[in-house]
Amino acid sequence: MAEVYPSDSELLNLQSDGETGVEYIPTGTAPYYLHFRKLLHRLLLATRRGNDLRVYDEGGLDIGVKAGKFWLGAELVSYGGSTGNTLADSKASIYVYLDAQGTLITDEYASFPSMATAPHVRLAIVSTSGDDIASIVDCRMGHNVVVPYAAGGIRKSIEAHTANDVLAPAESGSVHTNLEAATVVTLTLPSAAAQGTVFTFAVQSVHELRVAPGAAAIRDDGGQTAGKYKSAAGIGASLTLAADANGDWAAIAKNGTWTQET
Repeated sequence: MAEVYPSDSELLNLQSDGETGVEYIPTGTAPYYLHFRKLLHRLLLATRRGNDLRVYDEGGLDIGVKAGKFWLGAELVSYGGSTGNTLADSKASIYVYLDAQGTLITDEYASFPSMATAPHVRLAIVSTSGDDIASIVDCRMGHNVVVPYAAGGIRKSIEAHTANDVLAPAESGSVHTNLEAATVVTLTLPSAAAQGTVFTFAVQSVHELRVAPGAAAIRDDGGQTAGKYKSAAGIGASLTLAADANGDWAAIAKNGTWTQET
């Protein structure tokens, strides 16, 4: 069913919207065009942020992108807007987005990249045909919405391992334990992980939990040798690792005793 309006009587008696400040034009007001412009001015002020990073059709195969800003962690990244971005013709889907550095990408035809391995801002999916823009689907929704949980903050996924496993880049931000393990468990970090990929490990069983870096190195005060795992067996020990710019893993938090493979 369609959304209903307030009654005619209510509508005729509305004077302004308290949230946006938009004023309704009183019946019989003159000159009407001046009050209409005032109404339009307030509406534009109320909706201005909705124009940030909007992709629009410039005619032919060209699109423009409005200026805007986005947060990447604690860094505010600005995009100055652009015009004359010519797209390829006869494409069912062109995935238009800004990468983490604020660079506009207009030549991706398969899908948006994984948010876990390549943080980005999704702008639009554009289709082209006959040297023209056929459609633009706005994809900006969701970038300013996160779902908190009762304890506050953003929920992290946690996985208990009772056998060896190889972690995937898309699992970045997750917590891994050896809860209920009956033997040594080795968890191998993903190779060639994107800078900033993060994993946390926690010992919840008396058996040893090993974190293996593949050919990379886990860099902490216990050693920095490539290919050597770190291990702990004391319940309560924890280790958080982040992929650095050199392809290795930096220990950014550590609790308990973790030793490097000899």
